[in-house]
Amino acid sequence: MKILILCITCYLVPNVLSECILEIPENEEIAPVWKKKIGNRWFKIPHITNRLKLQDGEIVHGYCATKFKNIRYSYNIQHEIDLDCDDYDYGCKADQMYTEVRDEEISGRNVTIECSDDSLTHKSHVLKSLSAIQCNDVKWTVNVKPVQNNETETFWCKEDHQIFELSVTDTDQNRILAHICYDLEEFSLQTFKYKTIKRTTEAWNPSKFLPVILDDLPEASTLSSEHKFLYETVLHTENDVLQRYLERLGEKNPWLKLAHYEYANIIQSSPFIKKFNQYHQLLDILWWHNLRITNWQRFLNALEQHTAVYRYTIYMGTVGEVQIPLWSNPGEFQYLQIQNGYVNNTVPEYIWMYLESNDDKNPDVYVFGYNSPYAEFFHSNEVKFCSDICSDFDWLKNVRSSFHYNNFGIVFCCSPESVKMSAYGAKLPHKLSSPVLDQAVNISRQEKQVTKLEEPEETEESTEKLETVEKSETSDIPENDLTASTEEEIVKSIKELEEMTGRADKLEEPQIFENFVYGRRGSGYY
Repeated sequence: MKILILCITCYLVPNVLSECILEIPENEEIAPVWKKKIGNRWFKIPHITNRLKLQDGEIVHGYCATKFKNIRYSYNIQHEIDLDCDDYDYGCKADQMYTEVRDEEISGRNVTIECSDDSLTHKSHVLKSLSAIQCNDVKWTVNVKPVQNNETETFWCKEDHQIFELSVTDTDQNRILAHICYDLEEFSLQTFKYKTIKRTTEAWNPSKFLPVILDDLPEASTLSSEHKFLYETVLHTENDVLQRYLERLGEKNPWLKLAHYEYANIIQSSPFIKKFNQYHQLLDILWWHNLRITNWQRFLNALEQHTAVYRYTIYMGTVGEVQIPLWSNPGEFQYLQIQNGYVNNTVPEYIWMYLESNDDKNPDVYVFGYNSPYAEFFHSNEVKFCSDICSDFDWLKNVRSSFHYNNFGIVFCCSPESVKMSAYGAKLPHKLSSPVLDQAVNISRQEKQVTKLEEPEETEESTEKLETVEKSETSDIPENDLTASTEEEIVKSIKELEEMTGRADKLEEPQIFENFVYGRRGSGYY
């Protein structure tokens, strides 16, 4: 029996130790895309394990959008040395050849690996010992884009704000993650815009998501001036400092004990959530904790299922300011203003999302989350300022039952028409009925037709006059370029931010929030 066990051990150990094992990193963000050939076709290997066993002679192809990281192989080079050897010195003659071992690094985006004699090889060269073959990390940046022009179908960013493009810069084709509309004076995010990624191929199985890769993102246009500092700079204080101050204010106004607010990314769920988190504090807003983790998350879960099949352009942002009741008189309210070293913030009253259908298979809709625990202090029509149409959408039927619970954050849906008629209509994205440029041309043409009716005999002088009017009416339309004045404002703001960033690092104790101030409704606290 001992001899049998020894024989089995002697047979198994060499085979186990000599297997071709391709290590795959657990983090899908840096895992290469691997394909293997079965018959005459190449099939993508799913990311379901971190170890892939290859048979002798089996070949796999790997791809990294950001190039491979730390793959090395070694190979031998024979050199001949001209030594002065005696005729009988055979040892000296044998030493005239020596072997040099060289290392080479694979840094491209594609690699072919073969299992040969129980070793992983590339072009017949043995790969050096590897823990896991992985891709380079994705590098993200912020680029300045021209302000929105009047020919855009949906107006979503004011002319006095700046549009930034969030993109990846180290892939074979640069990709756009999203665009943001930013208020440079207050350094605050106004509107966030991105496109959803269709993730199913069969409408009958919408719950089966396809994996997403960087190539699913739209291609970036020509890159403009880069402002990478925007997502590396400290733009607000830490949440623990914020909570300590709110607790201190709660001693004077106990209603504030309900105000569990925190800074968090405006994006809370998407196939590219980890990539959005690369932008540090740039995308952070003030959330009421209960809304963020409960009803808004339930809405996002349904949205993720829905957008796996249908395509949308999504706009997100905040609007309004939370009003806090007085402890002595709950019929009166105050605002809470926060100064983070160099910018003032008020807690937003609503988190909103505008779903603009890209395939004309669904109606456009606004979804609002009431970002406050004080809903019961107001009339229902003050909180829900439009007719709630969430029940009109089948994709919300499994989650909307809790949307009216105050403790979970009220969520409601509005038609674009009702939002346009509300007090917030001018502050939210809206589709333009027709481009302003076309309107100007149409007006000019109508004037020309009227002139022709009044003056049957048109002179050359009148024709020149009409052409001059037509040009003057369209000359005020903004060009699709970044103006010099905007560039100067950005440079000035950048310098101010860099000078003040040091101050933000000193925010440690509650007394640094001395500029948290209360102001009555309409008191002009700005």
